[in-house]
Amino acid sequence: MSSPKDKKYLNVAVPTPLRRTFHYRLPASVDPAGLNPGIRIRVPFGRRTLVGVLIEATSTAPVDKNRLKTPFAILDDDPVLAPILLRLCLWAADYYQHPVGEVIASALPALVRRGADIAQTEEFLVSTEKGFTLDLSLLKRAPAQAALLRLLRGSDPSGLTRTRLKQAAVTAGVIRALVDKGFAAWISRRLGDQAPFDPGGVDYKATIELTEAQHQVVASIAAAGTKPSLLFGITGSGKTEVYFELIEKVLRAGKQALVLVPEIGLTPQTVQRFNARFNVPISVFHSGMTDRERLTAWMAARSGAAGIIIGTRSAIFAPLKHPGLIVVDEEHDTSFKQQDGFRYSARDLAVLRGQMEQVPVILGSATPSLESWHNAKTGKYHLVRLVSRPGTTMPATYRVIDLRNLPLTEGFAPPLLEAMKRELEAHNQVLVFLNRRGYSPVLMCRECGYIAHCHRCDARLTVHQPMGVLICHHCTSQIPIPRTCPECHGADLALIGIGTQRIEQTLSDLFGKHRIIRIDRDSTRGKHNMDRFRAEIQKGEPVILVGTQLLAKGHHFPDVTLVAIVDMDAGFYSANYKASERMGQLILQVGGRAGRANKPGVVVIQTHLPDQPIFRQLIEEGYERFADRLLQERKTYELPPFHHHALIRAEATTRQAPMNFLQSIAENVNPATSVSVLGPIPASMERKAGKYRAHLLISSDARTSLKHMLAHCIELAETSPSTRKVRWSVDVDPVDLF
Repeated sequence: MSSPKDKKYLNVAVPTPLRRTFHYRLPASVDPAGLNPGIRIRVPFGRRTLVGVLIEATSTAPVDKNRLKTPFAILDDDPVLAPILLRLCLWAADYYQHPVGEVIASALPALVRRGADIAQTEEFLVSTEKGFTLDLSLLKRAPAQAALLRLLRGSDPSGLTRTRLKQAAVTAGVIRALVDKGFAAWISRRLGDQAPFDPGGVDYKATIELTEAQHQVVASIAAAGTKPSLLFGITGSGKTEVYFELIEKVLRAGKQALVLVPEIGLTPQTVQRFNARFNVPISVFHSGMTDRERLTAWMAARSGAAGIIIGTRSAIFAPLKHPGLIVVDEEHDTSFKQQDGFRYSARDLAVLRGQMEQVPVILGSATPSLESWHNAKTGKYHLVRLVSRPGTTMPATYRVIDLRNLPLTEGFAPPLLEAMKRELEAHNQVLVFLNRRGYSPVLMCRECGYIAHCHRCDARLTVHQPMGVLICHHCTSQIPIPRTCPECHGADLALIGIGTQRIEQTLSDLFGKHRIIRIDRDSTRGKHNMDRFRAEIQKGEPVILVGTQLLAKGHHFPDVTLVAIVDMDAGFYSANYKASERMGQLILQVGGRAGRANKPGVVVIQTHLPDQPIFRQLIEEGYERFADRLLQERKTYELPPFHHHALIRAEATTRQAPMNFLQSIAENVNPATSVSVLGPIPASMERKAGKYRAHLLISSDARTSLKHMLAHCIELAETSPSTRKVRWSVDVDPVDLF
């Protein structure tokens, strides 16, 4: 074994699309014994200067040492990427066949990967000695100031950051008033100097007594140790309370909990619930944060000052000083899979990280993914069930309306309209679900048959009537709604089909005295719109909620007693082999919004296919039997999770270029008995955003064989003469094959 003094070279991961690391000569003035993997190094790279991360110091280099350059600067004494996170990134780069430098860069906040000084300072609001001794009754005429002072007194001695104050909904005026009176003060402190939270100072405010079933689940998960647990609990069964109980145990031990949620829209709601339950600093990670906010959250997690870390998929790379538990809520959600660039699954990396950190991992869902369900049924995961709702609350009942031979009013059958009327008159709330935003999906000329298409995609333009535009939901191109047909100049333009905007208008005409709240990507685009809608719904007034799958993701609407699913037939007949799984998940997740309090709930499903076997099994026998049936079908047809897939995707500005590029790979791969190379074929939407797309599918029942074949294909792709004519990427375990 070589000694530290023999190590004269640095192996550095540089954020480039090249699938390798790069060696540099160790500066003579630097002692290699003080260099730890995970520190940042500013290096020359061609004509650019980049910030890389040290993988290791070595005694040899794979190239002539005279060709090696010397780094410009060593930026850190201590690693910015902890050893386990570095291992996680290296594993992910290898498994997902992505350039290691880009993988490591994606695990760091933007300011850190750009070389910012992480020893910077931040302001903290603390209570002064005068504030600690003040009789709070003297602030009875300023309750907001009293509440803030009480918060400062009970907080960690390090004080509260501006981000933490914002999470607690404290206004600038209230802060200024306390500071002016001398009861509070701002102090500056290095971010890295934050002390870990004090477990004895946490207020564990349990407001709900666990049921016997929940106690049993908590005990079962605790007994499983570090084996991953799949918590299969029906909607409204109290999975979050189970998380809370387990997190409390972790916090009392002085350790941290990492909680992943699928959507940015759920993050504020989740943070509010955690703040109400635990008086402990919380770090939040999501794509809507500024670079500065993300760095602050990252430092709080890294130092241990934050007891709970909540975020979307990128939070899987959040540093934890004292890891204790990882929770992946709604683990079935496809949002956990990154769909471009570094195409990783945060859910799968959570399981791997839990093994590396030797901490429990909980995957929770009312409708588990078939991959997780298979792992649980085969013993790889510990399976625990919550099959009932707390107290007297019962799961919603399902009612099917056969649309055959029924007259419809803008997509609504008479029995459904009658049911909606009854619930609204009873002062309840109604949720109408349609997974299609916009006003109408098709604009057609009745005279010549013209249909408005996107000029950049193989897709129809969707009518957004309130905005007066046609929008492509794939590339966001938009044009004004024409007054006459662009081809025959006829004036008889018809709007075919319904979207959430059209439903909103229809219901406004039919139920004019009741408030209609539409929740989709368009209506929630504003930063605080979702919070405003949620607050209005929680008032309990009779309203009609209209929305897409945003309404299916973990929301608690206690006064919704009727859920209407307007159009779900197409989901069971898609070319995508996962369509039935996703439609089943969506039906039960949306249906789970009904009857969550003490009011009974009903889910009404309109369909032209009431006797479809797998649909009947879902609503009559439940998700478990439904999932078992789909798994059997997957096994028969050699589909995941029994077979493993990887896609090589290619796109170019001409139709033939991606096909030729992938064909050259397919023709030159070495045949293997355990691996199939299928294609190339055009993507289901061949042209998107002006690019023609094609796919090459690699399939095997053995992951090792798949990995070797994929590596061979990547080598062929990188050396292909046409590689400069196309943009290509690798997708391991794709969520879609088309």
